[in-house]
Amino acid sequence: MKKSNRLIMVFALLGILIISGCGKEATMTPMPTSSGNITSSSWITEPVQSTQSDLTFELLHVSKIGDDLVFRVKFPLVDWRNWYISVVRLTLGDEVFTNAQTEFFERLYKKSSGTYCLYQPSYNELEKCIPADDMDTYQIVNLIFSGLPADFESKQAVLDILEISTGATYCEDLRIPYMEEVLSKDFPGLTLECEAGQNAGTYKISETSGFANNADAQAAVEAMVAEANSGVISGPWTFEVSK
Repeated sequence: MKKSNRLIMVFALLGILIISGCGKEATMTPMPTSSGNITSSSWITEPVQSTQSDLTFELLHVSKIGDDLVFRVKFPLVDWRNWYISVVRLTLGDEVFTNAQTEFFERLYKKSSGTYCLYQPSYNELEKCIPADDMDTYQIVNLIFSGLPADFESKQAVLDILEISTGATYCEDLRIPYMEEVLSKDFPGLTLECEAGQNAGTYKISETSGFANNADAQAAVEAMVAEANSGVISGPWTFEVSK
């Protein structure tokens, strides 16, 4: 699919499907501002890109909030797994900081074959999904650096995103619908029980699916869970900014 068509579909998801929830009651949600790119009060006037390991990251917004320096970053999701920024470094003059807090902002991901879902907790806790053959998936997060020197705004800031990784902290991070779809090819009707908000390790094969005591099915599930927790891609993706 051409990039222009993909962009049209993304805007359709951000706009028209505001009232369509994934099997949940529809609610109205404010329109997001250019997918998280807020230029007012930002140190940058337009997104800045950095490419490494065949992945292009975008720096969307940089600002001081209280005593913190906040970078809003967008990156592509390379497959079905739960990817996150795992190692960062901020250089301010001669000082280096690696203790960024990561705050989730927005995600567009592939939930299952032919279904893509947008999740924007800052606007609404409900996912909004759309049937589509192909869309450019992504995640947007805020990287929040605290404990900086009082004069940090006068220094050039160099942000290095050193690594992204996969991992499942909560059950929803395992991408259960996708796993069930893949596993059903060898184990038709297999379903997994995994309550949102619970630890990922609490997953189990549903008794009603008929595979709860099937050793082959259990091994296949364990293999997919291991895959969900095994990805690492190294950078660095570097951004140099100043106020």
